[in-house]
Amino acid sequence: MNKYLCSLLLSILIFASQGAAQIKLPEVPRIDAKMAYLKYKPGRVILVDAMGPKTFAKKHILGSMSLPNDDSADIERIRDMEIPFPKDKEIIVYCE
Repeated sequence: MNKYLCSLLLSILIFASQGAAQIKLPEVPRIDAKMAYLKYKPGRVILVDAMGPKTFAKKHILGSMSLPNDDSADIERIRDMEIPFPKDKEIIVYCE
């Protein structure tokens, strides 16, 4: 997997597990569902679903990957992934 993407996802999981009150995070760009759909439809993005496994099974967007940040094992799952991430695609993370 692309080392940059792995580092980015690892950083997100670490920051999320330490709590937002302790760490001041940089502003994260946000888009609405319509804009996400317009980017998703032609295949210009990678969708990452942050919902838990049960919710993902019922409500995920077709083609999205599940990274629920359940526990510290997620970091190992990200490291072990062998998913090719094209450098020309944005990553959109969504949840409920």
